[in-house]
Amino acid sequence: MKKSFSVLAMSALGLSMLATPALAAHEGTAYSGNLSALNGETGSGTAYIEVSEDGDTMSVQLDASNLELDFVHAAHIHGIFDGSLDDAPADGSFSASSCPTLAEDTGSTVPGEEDQPDGFISVVEGAGKYGGVQVSLTTSGDTSPDSGLAVDRFAAGTSIDYDRDITIPSAMKDELAKVHIVVHGTDTDDNGDQTNDNGAVSSLDASLPFDATAPALCGTLTAVSAGAVDTGAGGTATDNNAGIVAAGALAMAGAVALRRRQTA
Repeated sequence: MKKSFSVLAMSALGLSMLATPALAAHEGTAYSGNLSALNGETGSGTAYIEVSEDGDTMSVQLDASNLELDFVHAAHIHGIFDGSLDDAPADGSFSASSCPTLAEDTGSTVPGEEDQPDGFISVVEGAGKYGGVQVSLTTSGDTSPDSGLAVDRFAAGTSIDYDRDITIPSAMKDELAKVHIVVHGTDTDDNGDQTNDNGAVSSLDASLPFDATAPALCGTLTAVSAGAVDTGAGGTATDNNAGIVAAGALAMAGAVALRRRQTA
């Protein structure tokens, strides 16, 4: 009887261990997020990414409207890899990142006023929170970080309607959660164009005005639907888990009842 009880208990334990949630594969997973305004921008937007079934490419859709600056808007997928803004680990894992706030405003980009917060978030100050460029959302050609300032190949105007299939960088293939979409270019001094009357320059390139690269919109992308489910059997993860849990519970109940009869 003791042997029977042990067999049944071990069977129940084995079944319960199999009843862990199935992990959604990267392939076919979709991510979305709302883009919120930074630096006093009045516009807003949404972003959506869907990974192909083979996991090699992604369809990127970006919509924004009511943007203040009727000019080029560089846009990127940003991310922090393992706490570094520069190098990604081999496993492609991301550490926590977020959209910046005015707490990141540590200085001015006006020549001679660098040590004074100016009430705006520069592109470099923002990168401390959302990370470096991982993908450049250009309208044509290269999409690597090397095209981060390719102003002739980004969408322009007060609205953006972007839709492009892009090869996923190898470091991002296993982890797209917690990346950010950032749209740059806003009119911080309300003079109607991308120049800055106070002489403020871009923290990335002093030949560009501050407004040309300052972050305007930022949004976190989170998974909204899972891709293929790796269960090792047919059916859905929910159905399989429910059956496994039920079987485990019945086995354990039988084992307990048997033990009580033996004790009596």
